[in-house]
Amino acid sequence: MRIDEFLDPTILIVSGKGGVGKTTVSASLALVAARQGRKVCVVEVDQKGTLTKLLGGREAAYEPTELTPRVWGVNITAERSLAEYLEVQYHMKRISKVFTSSHFVDYIATAAPGLEDILILGKIWYLEKGRNIDLDFDTIIVDAPAAGHMLTFLSAPMGLSDAVRVGPIKRQSEWLVEMLQDPKRSRVHLVTLPEEMPVSETLETAAALDGKVGIATGSTFANAVYRPLLDDEERSLFEEIAADGSIDELCKAADRVGLSLDGRDLEALEGYAGFLQSRREIQEGHLARLHEGTGEVIDLPFLFSAGLALPDVESLADVIEAEVATL
Repeated sequence: MRIDEFLDPTILIVSGKGGVGKTTVSASLALVAARQGRKVCVVEVDQKGTLTKLLGGREAAYEPTELTPRVWGVNITAERSLAEYLEVQYHMKRISKVFTSSHFVDYIATAAPGLEDILILGKIWYLEKGRNIDLDFDTIIVDAPAAGHMLTFLSAPMGLSDAVRVGPIKRQSEWLVEMLQDPKRSRVHLVTLPEEMPVSETLETAAALDGKVGIATGSTFANAVYRPLLDDEERSLFEEIAADGSIDELCKAADRVGLSLDGRDLEALEGYAGFLQSRREIQEGHLARLHEGTGEVIDLPFLFSAGLALPDVESLADVIEAEVATL
């Protein structure tokens, strides 16, 4: 698959069970798109700021803020979205702040479930259409809520469209439904870990998106996959050394290049390699389920980093580009 095909449509929604790395994948996709010369907007909806920190550390605001070359960040809140809606639709700029305190939004959200989600999706619609901003984005990547809330989040406009029969609210909710259900405009990429519970939830979410919600799904990202430490030739050599008692010679060779090793180090290395191999075999079973249930799966390696930063995101972007070429 060509990378430009993979990056279509304009809106790429990234979601998954909490803790599987969906924010890291969102950041990596943003870099992949920027490398293709696209003008990219990454959207956060949880106010944590994790996504923008991965892309350079600047804090995103409600209006697009440039984070790194060709990548802008937006942090969407229901309060700001409501203020903008009142200003644009009803020209209520002077009094909109009176109605958009967090307490007021909480009150009306309780009275009208799903309203906060609709306000946030409305801002994404404005970004896609290029309304009221000077930037025209080629790719919009939404770091969506965790999978449990994501289905409710994306279904909110459908519920409002069914509940309201006529008027501007009906028409605007239909715009959001069209945006989400048009495969030429929106697609959902799911992120999981190669573990039993995350994979099961991912398969259920993919089925619900396709069947109940009617939103197109793209590739599934299997995050934190253990890669083999040794290739076949290296493993054979290691086993040969261990079998014929050449460990002393190996330690001497290591010492000549300034690496201090002894038998205990090599025993620890062998034990660690065995542990990773066992983990990899367990992961392979879960990955097989994922491939069977979702089709296109992109494996992302486990990163042995104390804390993820921009260089790690760039490394994952490299992997995504290589993996997409094999789809």
